[in-house]
Amino acid sequence: MASSPIASWIVASGRDARCVMDEDVTHGALGFVPCDGCDWDFEAGEGLAPCGRYFCPKLPELLDVRCPTCLFNFATGASNSQCGEVHTCRFSHEQAPARVELFRRWVASRPRKTPAAAG
Repeated sequence: MASSPIASWIVASGRDARCVMDEDVTHGALGFVPCDGCDWDFEAGEGLAPCGRYFCPKLPELLDVRCPTCLFNFATGASNSQCGEVHTCRFSHEQAPARVELFRRWVASRPRKTPAAAG
């Protein structure tokens, strides 16, 4: 997973700093639609994918919230971080915050699945 230096930058706001992604770059990622029949729960990071892969191969890089080194999922907290409880890797500071924010925007924009009526 290659890093994209034009995709995000740090904005100082008072005492806090936050990552911001260029809206032109994020537009394509927010338009991502999973394959038909895919039951992968992107929000929970689990489910069944008919393609037989554990991670979606078509997921845009900007929506991939996993550390490229240890696969720690920054959106769910799933997996074991090689950095420990305090994330010290470059990805956790430079890319993860902006990707998680974009990922949550994408999840919130998706239509909710309604359970089928029993009967």
